[in-house]
Amino acid sequence: MFRLHLTLLVVTLVVAPAAFAQRADENAVTAASDAFGTVVGTQTIGLYSPTNARGFNPSQAENLRIEGFYYDQQPQSSNPYLFTGSDMRVGIAAQSYAFPSPSGIADYHLRIPGMAPSASAVLIRGPLSQFAAELDTQYPVVKDLFSIGVNVADAEDFDYNYALSSTRRAISVLARIQPSANTVIVPFFGYIFNTERRETPFVYADRMNPVPYFQEQDLPTQGWSTWKWNQVTAGVIATIGLGGHWSLKSGVFRSLDENSTNFNDLLIGLKPDGTADHVLDVSPARRMGSYSGDVRAVRTTDDGTHRRELTLAVRGRHVDRGYGGDSVTDLGTASIYQHVEVAEPPISFSDKSRDVVTQAGVGVNYSEIWKNVGSVNVGVLRTRYRRVITSPGTPTDTQETTEVLPTISFTADASTYARFYGSYTRGLEDSVMAPSSAVNRGELPPATPTWQADAGVRILFRQNLQLLVGGFKIHKSYFGIDSADLYSELGAITSTGVESSVTASAAGGLTVVAGAVWLRPKVQLTALDGAEAVPVGPVPRTVNVNVDYAPASLGGWAGSLQWTSLSSRVVSRDGSRSLSPLTTLNAGIRYRFKLRERSCSARLDVGNATNEPGVTISPVYAVVPQLKRNYTLTVTVDL
Repeated sequence: MFRLHLTLLVVTLVVAPAAFAQRADENAVTAASDAFGTVVGTQTIGLYSPTNARGFNPSQAENLRIEGFYYDQQPQSSNPYLFTGSDMRVGIAAQSYAFPSPSGIADYHLRIPGMAPSASAVLIRGPLSQFAAELDTQYPVVKDLFSIGVNVADAEDFDYNYALSSTRRAISVLARIQPSANTVIVPFFGYIFNTERRETPFVYADRMNPVPYFQEQDLPTQGWSTWKWNQVTAGVIATIGLGGHWSLKSGVFRSLDENSTNFNDLLIGLKPDGTADHVLDVSPARRMGSYSGDVRAVRTTDDGTHRRELTLAVRGRHVDRGYGGDSVTDLGTASIYQHVEVAEPPISFSDKSRDVVTQAGVGVNYSEIWKNVGSVNVGVLRTRYRRVITSPGTPTDTQETTEVLPTISFTADASTYARFYGSYTRGLEDSVMAPSSAVNRGELPPATPTWQADAGVRILFRQNLQLLVGGFKIHKSYFGIDSADLYSELGAITSTGVESSVTASAAGGLTVVAGAVWLRPKVQLTALDGAEAVPVGPVPRTVNVNVDYAPASLGGWAGSLQWTSLSSRVVSRDGSRSLSPLTTLNAGIRYRFKLRERSCSARLDVGNATNEPGVTISPVYAVVPQLKRNYTLTVTVDL
């Protein structure tokens, strides 16, 4: 890998001695259009993320997009080297999608090569012992017709929250083919090889009591525990002008995870004194893959003041995954505070199960936009879902459903400064898979119908000051762990909330992106005749404030702050126990400079600067500690 880095670096310096800047200017705060979630390179800000939006998980719900196209991602397949970043699309920002989804959309942006030569080297040290190197290049093979981009990366101790030692090797290749002004084709392929040693245990709360604070890196580990997996993310997106008002747009993707025999060290039922049941779950080698995407024929007319767009779409996915067959050993009781080395137990696998999902849909969407007046969007997607589960010793289980999923949205311009919006959307979404602490570990629940309604207003006080305020209500099936440790559908969850975003910038180099969300989730439990309960996982109140200050008078120096506040959140099944509020502060300083006429930046970030202790808890009672004060140095050179 070092030789590959060095070879590409030398080639880049030879063929592109005057490359254009590419990575040194990356800045998530200045790039964000709202506070709902933005990723740029290695920087992440905002209230939401691809795994958490409005109290739910967009990744697990299949609410992911690549450049706006429908994408089914396998559990480990997020590839940070293929993408420049991502945006969370909720509220008014989700209305630009012809077929939106409840609980928000995470849209990934490909690192599409341009038609000018460029290369960037990114070196990262931290957090903790992580070291990472990335070389990102692009070169026009045929001027104005064909360009190619190559990204290679090497990371050591990158998975510091899950293993004491980890290694990653990655390569991504993207091409851009543009035979005409109205036709662009982008094929891409990304491969990542990952290995880990001395796995830190997955910790699960006992569902009744508060959990003690701990650091993941201080948990007892076993020298024989390892993880190894490969990830492939590939596909092609295309926009083809058909002449007249018609165009053809498509995105087709492949997501693949190949896992070796992996060791899951578990501490289940963590008590206030730090003790828990110590269980070893060894999963056999397995493969999880999917094909997904959509094809759209789009007719657009635009006279400058009135735009009409008709979209005819076909969407689908095919998922083939193995699960089960794990070797599970009870190792007795352990403490998170005591390091005890135990002998590797014998492994005895059973037959695996197979889960095959085929989902296909056809839809039509029509939108009209009147300049300075408003817009209306109406669509319907008819989708057919079929799932076949083959398990050893049991009859084949076939699940089928056909759903008609309507969507309607509007915007209304009350003035040049205020725009109101509203929408209603139905979906058919997956849920989080069964955790390792459940007896049916690894099992994925069936897709279930969901719906969402939201409304709000965007106020533009001036060109560089914007306020977004909206309310929403989401209804989904609720899956959890019952008293027999079986992960199954326990009822329905309805989450109502209010979200807000403020973005502001000043001529002196000050940029502020701030947001807050207030959630009120309620679960109606089927077994208790609709009795209500407060679900574990969602945070009732989250505030996130990001400040970037880069005045020209400081000659390349700049600073940043990120302040996040979480309210208390439920930790016990009956809602009587809660975690304390958690407030964290991240601070950063960077320097932008030239080195032999090449743009460079050096950035030092301090995470959890006040060293605030705390934990969060997921809907399946997984306990995630707040990382202690940490430091990250990032050096970027545009070659």
